[in-house]
Amino acid sequence: MKYLNRILFFSLILFSLPNFASEVLKKEITFFAIHPMKEVHGVCKEVQIDSPKIQAAGTGYKLLAPFQIKVPVLKLHSGDESRDSHIMEILGYPDTPEILVVIESVSQTGESYSIKGKLTIHGTTQSFESSAKVESKDAGQIRVAGTVYIKFSDFKLERPSLLFVKAKEEIEIGFDFLIKI
Repeated sequence: MKYLNRILFFSLILFSLPNFASEVLKKEITFFAIHPMKEVHGVCKEVQIDSPKIQAAGTGYKLLAPFQIKVPVLKLHSGDESRDSHIMEILGYPDTPEILVVIESVSQTGESYSIKGKLTIHGTTQSFESSAKVESKDAGQIRVAGTVYIKFSDFKLERPSLLFVKAKEEIEIGFDFLIKI
């Protein structure tokens, strides 16, 4: 009987603790590269995200634990199949089927947030920092959007070229997530 009471007591405590796992309702990664003859815009809407553990904290939000994001290289689309094939080749597909992001920390200063983590592209991992906007949406939902700037050379990637003219070194990567907390 004493054993049963302990189980019931711990079960009540466990189920009364708040659940901080969040559900990602919308997930979109965009990329933008500039070539002197063409601007390249692309998108991936089939991003895989671990459920982030987010907690409301005063007037903002707090990330309770790191989480991972996977961007499947096959799902990056720029609107041109030939260019998409070249992008896959540059990113190392099929040997490297995805781009990995680990969000390690999020800090708030006033109304802006700073996101820090690691980005792995084609087997090369680099630290990154990005500012992000977090907006309250419908009840219990937040939108997290921001931009990360990387360089082809930081990840040992070939810069694409057209008519012997190479794309600019910097790539803009955008993220836009709708999260139910």
